Amino acid sequence: MTTKTGTIQKIGLEGGLLALVTDAGESFELLDPPSALRPGVRAKLELDTRGADVSIGMIGQAARVKRYEIL
Repeated sequence: MTTKTGTIQKIGLEGGLLALVTDAGESFELLDPPSALRPGVRAKLELDTRGADVSIGMIGQAARVKRYEIL
């Protein structure tokens, strides 16, 4: 598990996907994100990257949201 802070962005690949772009410039593809995490929302996320190595987006490491806080 890792905690990251950044902005949710929609990436326009094959129907679109959501990613967290952190303040440090890292990208995490969000697998099945909660509906509250929409493009433009700034949030602090607790991410689980175990078992999420490969995804269709290939924009960064894939992760599942375990907890989140809208900032």
